Amino acid sequence: MNKSEIQNILRRNPSLKDKLYSWGFLFTNADINIDGYPFYGNWVKESLGKFKLIVYPRQTFYKSVQQENFYLLIGHAYNPYSMCNDEDTIVKEMCDYGFNSAEFWKLLNQLTGIYTFICYVDGNLYLIGDATCMQSSFYSVQDTHVYISTHTNLIADYLDLKWSDYATELCNYKFFKLLGNAMPGDITTFDEVKRLVPNHYVCFAENGLVSHHRFFAPENHNLSVTESAEKSAEILTNNLQLISKKWSRASISMTGGCDSKTTLSCAKPVYNRFGYFSYISSESEKVDAEAAHRICGAMDLPHSIYKISESDSDFKDIEDIRRILRWNSGDILDNNRNDVRKRAFFMNVDDFDIEVKSWASEIGRAYYSKRFNGRKSFGDKPTPRKCTTMYKFFLNNRKLVKQTDMVFEQYLNEFFEQAKDDPVDWQEQFFWEYRVPSWNGLVITGEHRFSFDITIPYNNRLLLEILLSVPIEDRISDTVYKEIRKQQNPLVDKTGIAVTNLKHTKNREKAESIYYSVHSRIDF
Repeated sequence: MNKSEIQNILRRNPSLKDKLYSWGFLFTNADINIDGYPFYGNWVKESLGKFKLIVYPRQTFYKSVQQENFYLLIGHAYNPYSMCNDEDTIVKEMCDYGFNSAEFWKLLNQLTGIYTFICYVDGNLYLIGDATCMQSSFYSVQDTHVYISTHTNLIADYLDLKWSDYATELCNYKFFKLLGNAMPGDITTFDEVKRLVPNHYVCFAENGLVSHHRFFAPENHNLSVTESAEKSAEILTNNLQLISKKWSRASISMTGGCDSKTTLSCAKPVYNRFGYFSYISSESEKVDAEAAHRICGAMDLPHSIYKISESDSDFKDIEDIRRILRWNSGDILDNNRNDVRKRAFFMNVDDFDIEVKSWASEIGRAYYSKRFNGRKSFGDKPTPRKCTTMYKFFLNNRKLVKQTDMVFEQYLNEFFEQAKDDPVDWQEQFFWEYRVPSWNGLVITGEHRFSFDITIPYNNRLLLEILLSVPIEDRISDTVYKEIRKQQNPLVDKTGIAVTNLKHTKNREKAESIYYSVHSRIDF
């Protein structure tokens, strides 16, 4: 697709204008006209000195200004340590501490939420993301102009950018679609645009230099299962209490799986302040939805199941919606057809203000070990080829393998630094800082927020570090999560209802493990 196709869709169907780049923003010091495409005069424009923030009308932002300096949070945040869920207070406190002070980073690391943080101090501009960059942030510098946005195509619209040759070949590779639409490293489909990496900030210096710096390296605190569960449960329970106070109609999306059951157990003190729901948009989702319904029923919690038609003909403007969703997600791959119908369905649902999702939780659950048939060791250090192998299936086209190795080599050299004393296993840090933001973040930003806003109680740096501070065996077996449920609400597991990921069968795990063993070692 191209920009003109999207413009034609919106001329023909102006009711979809507010779905383009939904919950997005553009921050820049360039002159931007918000009356035409893609804002159509509907977005909010805020001036901050020489900079402008242009933000989706339902997206929230908070600022604190001291003379020419400012601190800006776009999105939402809450603090399970201080129990503060007021962003104005949080941003003011960060401004008072001052960028790069110990107190500034301590407070930032305590925050949960989905947000982008931008501050301008003494002529330098700084960009920071939430714990996993679940709100995607992309940036580009052209001439003297800075562009920061949730969406690559929003930047490309103004700079008239073209895909790189590598991105074009990679995304057209016949096996590319098997593991999602993420790009490797911190690159995007455009050479001129980069993706913000979690636990790093980007500095746009007054002299024009752009640099990135690590401010948080996950450390292994060598906790017992009981210690990790107690600490994790306290943070999760506090987060859910804060969510229940912050939004009057928050609803927890449920499955019968480990993550959402753990969320449900931690919501016990405020069960009556949440709604609970699941959806069935394909046959594979039926098992999860029905399991969630039985779990909630066992605890006398009202649970809704939204049944979504599997026929495109039941949805008005479905092809236009499909194209806008693809454009919002970077125009890399078509969204799953049932996911598009799901977004179209929820456009017309007004039963809750915000969806509480359990994403980011998987960071503590040994994703790569499970994917590769229970593998416990991936070696002491990452290599470009290991990263390439974890990234995609390359069964032929060795040119693409070498090019992707080069991308990950640069990524590792620039970004991958572990804690100096007792780091977490490198593959867990890689999953946190690369896989989750490059894929999950893109799905949240480009797809799920098409219908309504999202919050994620697991999206907290200190919580994720605690979940990673137990032995690998306990991460593989989800022992900490079981202990959290036992401590918070043992009735959840006493139902005996559990659903595993049907995509990760034992045969698939064995096949992927063989692929990893061979492909990560060959030198061509």
